[in-house]
Amino acid sequence: MPSRTCASRAAAVSLLLALGGCLAGPPLHPSATTSPQMRPEVFFAGSTRGDGQLTERGRDPRPFKVAGEGRAEPDGSFRLDQTVTFADGEVRTRTWRLRRVDDTTYTGSVSDAAGEVTGDVDGNVFHVRYLMRKPAVYMEQWLYLQRDGCSVINFADVSVVGVAWARLGERIVRLDCAK
Repeated sequence: MPSRTCASRAAAVSLLLALGGCLAGPPLHPSATTSPQMRPEVFFAGSTRGDGQLTERGRDPRPFKVAGEGRAEPDGSFRLDQTVTFADGEVRTRTWRLRRVDDTTYTGSVSDAAGEVTGDVDGNVFHVRYLMRKPAVYMEQWLYLQRDGCSVINFADVSVVGVAWARLGERIVRLDCAK
């Protein structure tokens, strides 16, 4: 039986590697700048709305909308509740909890992650990484605060066993300063 298990694993890895060319190249990220300074607990405080698209290997792109509500918690952490609604009607909810460790580092959790979320701020960029609850699925996000201070461009890459599997692009706006 061990040879069947090894053969099955080898077939799965081969399939993932064969699909390696099926996802478009990396998205063009905006330029990183030193200002405005990205602080997720400031930008996401209050109501935010996002519009984006998820592109998964072998599937048509899936447009989505995100409604977010963020607030500081009594323990000093920041909580962001999000509702993601896909164009096909699927709805997902998630809750982020972030804690600022120092001037550039954040830790926390997100309801669809397995374990800790880590994040770093560098100028207008917030870079977040975490392992999803599905085995061997890794999420990496780059959120770019725009010069207006009222919008963020979010790019994310999802990999499975180290192979690019999905990409996400989204524009998020703060409702208290949206025109």
